[in-house]
Amino acid sequence: MRSQRSAVALLLATRCRPSLFSRVARSRPFTTALRSDSPLEATSGDVYDVVIVGGGPAGCALAGILGSSAALADARIALVDPGKLVDVRQWEPPSDTYLTRTLQITSSNKRYLDSLGMWDQCFVDRVQPYNRAIVTDALGHGKLDLEGAALESLAEGHAAYMIETKNLVGGLLRSLHHNGRRVDIFERAKVVDIGVGDSAHRTKGLSAISAASSWPVVTLSTEQRLRTRLLVGADGANSLVRKYAQIGTHNNKYGQYGLVATLCLEQLNQTAFQRFLPSGPIALLPFPGGFANLVWSLDAEVVRLLKTVPEDSFASFVNAAFRLSPPEMDHLYSLARAGATTGEIKAEVAWRLSVHANNHPNAEDWMPPIVAATSPRSRTSFPLHMRVVDRLVAARVALVGDAGHVMHPLAGQGLNMGLEDVRCLAAILEQA
Repeated sequence: MRSQRSAVALLLATRCRPSLFSRVARSRPFTTALRSDSPLEATSGDVYDVVIVGGGPAGCALAGILGSSAALADARIALVDPGKLVDVRQWEPPSDTYLTRTLQITSSNKRYLDSLGMWDQCFVDRVQPYNRAIVTDALGHGKLDLEGAALESLAEGHAAYMIETKNLVGGLLRSLHHNGRRVDIFERAKVVDIGVGDSAHRTKGLSAISAASSWPVVTLSTEQRLRTRLLVGADGANSLVRKYAQIGTHNNKYGQYGLVATLCLEQLNQTAFQRFLPSGPIALLPFPGGFANLVWSLDAEVVRLLKTVPEDSFASFVNAAFRLSPPEMDHLYSLARAGATTGEIKAEVAWRLSVHANNHPNAEDWMPPIVAATSPRSRTSFPLHMRVVDRLVAARVALVGDAGHVMHPLAGQGLNMGLEDVRCLAAILEQA
């Protein structure tokens, strides 16, 4: 974080004048610029101090933090997203299941959001705090029981929190809406172009227009143009802001997919479980009411197979994956490929689990509760890859969240790194 903070500070010191957040020309959102003889006014569109592209967790968190900052009281801030954010803000959660897109938030980041009045805008009854994670290997010899060693130092005694992505983003948007934070939201507005200044005036040799002629100009699908002192890319792995800034990336495709699903357990659970298999790690993460989120790394062919088997069969595969040996799992996959019925697969798994229990009488102490069912139509998958950038800042551009780094969901740290980006950038802007 220290090197990132220094880089952003250097950027602001060299690229921005001391009046970075002085009052600028004001115009209401959702209006077009008036015609004018002034080159700047004629090409500027709406003028902002900060434009954030991307209404996911990182973008919404940054908008809320900047919008409530006393140091940035005069700043104009815009949040742009192609989705219908009002639907996320007004989302009413289902009572009988949990969504498969979930996030793990560290105690530090949760307390930070809480201190800004953002956390309590989420449906906190749908959040599962936990203090314990049990990790095993494929052979059953490697076992690690991770229980918060310094829980006494945590304000609430919880090491991490599981929350649905939509729940968190909805809470952040409600915070923006209810608390009167100074942010203009442009929803259902896709970024179609990002440029600098006005090329027509540059080619005519008008070199002394204004320093603002070098600011990024974001053109939206609504035909609005937003000129900004600082453009923040919170627009995910395929960031248009990153491409505009010509920031290079280094990629590593794992050649696997993450299979996710919502599970119903036979008993309540507040512990995270993970097992490392030759085919990839499998993790079961707790949610309230005996629900759990599954994240399972597998080759594409096995993912396709497990997404098509009946839901009862899938629950049997998950129970087996946490307990049986890799050769036994390969045997179960071959049965599914051969068209075995749900009854045949469940009977095969039940017999093998009984043998495993007899041979390893204490093994269940290290295993998650038995999966009783899979929430209907909850299985989905996504490709696994890693991407890191050459740098997180460029001229009047900063990247946060997945726009700057994408990682394997193994340790659930993607969102937390994104929130650390946001906290660091907000602190630098307040200092500037």
